[in-house]
This record gives sequence, structure tokens and C-alpha cells, in this order.
Amino acid sequence: MKKIFKTIENIYAHGGEAVLVTLCETKGSTPRKAGAKMLVYNNGQIIGTIGGGSLEHEAIKKALELFKTKKPVLWERSLWDLGMVCGGTGVLYFEYLSKEC
Repeated sequence: MKKIFKTIENIYAHGGEAVLVTLCETKGSTPRKAGAKMLVYNNGQIIGTIGGGSLEHEAIKKALELFKTKKPVLWERSLWDLGMVCGGTGVLYFEYLSKEC
């Protein structure tokens, strides 16, 4: 997580943009628990993980949408609906980051 915070610091100090995805809440069985973070760049590259699998794949797609809207989003997903056998749910917070914000 140290690398994520250092990268955020660099974005605010030197420019660039990314979307910070934070796993805010989990219910039931999930690969990662609340507090997991992932940075998504506009080319789809990531730093960190929120647990992998379909949830992370869908979260990256959602994060890429924020480069257009630049508006924060709170998003709840059932892992069962995504085909993940864990079967829990996760609440994710997406926040656009840039030097201008």
C-alpha cells in the first residue's frame, strides 16, 4: 500500500491522473477485506489489488469511466453475480485523482 500512497503524492505534486478504488465494506466471503486499495491509470494499468478475479476486472472498467466523468462513485457488487464462488458482496468507492482536483 506504500507504493499507492507514494504514487498519489506524486500525482498531486507533479501531475498525471488515476482513479483510486477502495474496498469500503464487505459482506460474506471475499478475497480481500475493507481497506484494500487499487490505483487505475487511464491505460488500464493498476497498482495494488482489491482481490483479483471478476470483481477487480469490473472495477477497472468502472474506474476507466471516471476519467470521463471525474465524479466519485459508490458501487456495490455481488461476487456471486460476477461468477466468483466467494459469494460475498463488496462496496467500492471510486475517486478520480489529478493535480487539478
